Amino acid sequence: QATFQCSNESLTVWDCNCSDCRMRRNVHFIIPSDHFWIQNHQQWLESTTLYEWGTKVAKRRFCSTCGILPFYTPRSNPDGVAVTVGCVDFGDSPPPKIIVKDYDGIHWEKSHAATGIASESRTKLKKENTDSRK
Repeated sequence: QATFQCSNESLTVWDCNCSDCRMRRNVHFIIPSDHFWIQNHQQWLESTTLYEWGTKVAKRRFCSTCGILPFYTPRSNPDGVAVTVGCVDFGDSPPPKIIVKDYDGIHWEKSHAATGIASESRTKLKKENTDSRK
């Protein structure tokens, strides 16, 4: 289990069409890595399977039991964490407004330059506009 901090007003989520995201229907948002905490890091390492390919910049750790990928280190933002929006428990609070943006992962370099996605992991949040989520 992990806890993270994100805006309680709106979230920009990315709908990527790369071969991996397209097959998993992975729609995710990106936060700075210092806004993300894993409760028991050793247990998490032991209960997940690392998957890397291509450039090996992206670090995906799938649950060894069910295969889900709730969060990972994306190639687009190696200094951040991508959180799969469908895996977020918003609890009793209403979810923030979701803004969906397309990311052309088939043409990765062009999309990376055009979308500004790299800035997502450097966004500093105002404390009064954040919630901690699991």
